[in-house]
Amino acid sequence: MSDAWYLTIRRYSGTGAPEEIAQRVREGLLPTLRQEPAFRAYYVARIDGGGGIFSATVFDDQATARRINDHVVRWARDNVADLLIGAPVVIRATVAVHLDAERKGGESYMMVRVTEGLGPSAGILPTVQEKLVPLTLEQPGFRHLYTGRDEEQPDRSVAVSVFTNRSTATAAHAQVAALMAQHRDIWPLSPKVLLAGEVIVASLA
Repeated sequence: MSDAWYLTIRRYSGTGAPEEIAQRVREGLLPTLRQEPAFRAYYVARIDGGGGIFSATVFDDQATARRINDHVVRWARDNVADLLIGAPVVIRATVAVHLDAERKGGESYMMVRVTEGLGPSAGILPTVQEKLVPLTLEQPGFRHLYTGRDEEQPDRSVAVSVFTNRSTATAAHAQVAALMAQHRDIWPLSPKVLLAGEVIVASLA
């Protein structure tokens, strides 16, 4: 668990080969990120259906997270502009809960889920801890979860979950949505999958 981590999600449009993007990231960007003491995780995934990639960085210091986001955007502009189109769409969230499976490795599929219409966190976190945390941890193929409030839209939560494959991620999302539907006083709206795809770069501190 953590109440002091910071998540940044970037979505890039483009038609370049994700494998080429991944190679450049691993060789040029990733070493810089891993040198940061506040580094916790970094993932890049191809968007299901094509059309670009999305990435998620997790740091345990907000100032570092913001500085690194600027660095990543500049690096992408200077090093993969031939494979991507324009500036990324960026989402930032303060992580309220993060979970890791006991089993390591196999970070092969990433999903970004958003839930809107939420009340204050204090009224939601107890149910998250009691209901959603155990449900998430028992999902086959679960590896990591980072979730918190969208900095730009406080009534929206953002969750990045990492699984071993698409089928386990999809099944877990369905179970989470079903549980949320049983507690409409807390989650008045159903969660939506904003982004999902195969992980092509994964690195943990």
